[in-house]
Amino acid sequence: MTQAPDMRMERDDDGAWIAILGDFVLRTAFQPIFRFDQGHLAPIACEALLRVSRDGHPVLTEAFFAMLDAPSFIAIEPELRRMHIRNASFIPSSQRRLFLNLDPRLAETPTRLHQALASLADELRAARIPPADIVCEFTEVETACEATLPHFAHELRARGFVIAIDDYGDRASRPERVEALAPDIVKFDGRLVKRLLATPAGIGTLRLMASRFASDGIHCVLEGLETMRDIERAETTGAQMLQGYALAEPRVAGPDFGAWIARFEPQPAQRRAETVG
Repeated sequence: MTQAPDMRMERDDDGAWIAILGDFVLRTAFQPIFRFDQGHLAPIACEALLRVSRDGHPVLTEAFFAMLDAPSFIAIEPELRRMHIRNASFIPSSQRRLFLNLDPRLAETPTRLHQALASLADELRAARIPPADIVCEFTEVETACEATLPHFAHELRARGFVIAIDDYGDRASRPERVEALAPDIVKFDGRLVKRLLATPAGIGTLRLMASRFASDGIHCVLEGLETMRDIERAETTGAQMLQGYALAEPRVAGPDFGAWIARFEPQPAQRRAETVG
């Protein structure tokens, strides 16, 4: 695609917002993020993810994005965020802290930056979601103007948003970006987590990094957990939050989402037993 794509947003039959781009149908999926609560894992937030289909068949998100040139991607990226925010109404209030991806290239020009901030503020106002419930994840994408990112982060923080670095350890999500942005949260790249959790030395490295981030007031999320062994090992690292298919797969937004995520809440009887124990 070599020109700004013509994308329209509409409600699906179940009330969820979807986007139509040519032959593609774009939907919101939410994947819960968990933290330990009295010895049990409880969902406390959701990451907004994109799900794509074409003629009723699923399309890999990475393959869809690969079809877009940079201008096309930059044009639709704010609209995808708009769709995700509208669909956040399906998330129960107790888990409505929403992790949203932000492309660092938004900060390459002042016009693009101010448009992104205005669009985000308008949509949240309409959805009645306070900025404090939004975690803005700077993705690992390289940008030609890395020096502008601290200003972007400052503008977001001044408006009450929470700042995160996504996929730490991959591409541009490096220590230098963490130092420049001083995020509230660092999300470790799933491939890095998988590799480090495979050995005692790697687990020690994760434990050391989580401790150093904690000393700077930064919370850590370990992504890409795929097995119960991953979860058990991740618990020993001191990371405050966990995410992965072993805990919960992404689920497309819709009216049944609240009942689905409630299944992952620790039950009152479990809490009482933990307290007595």
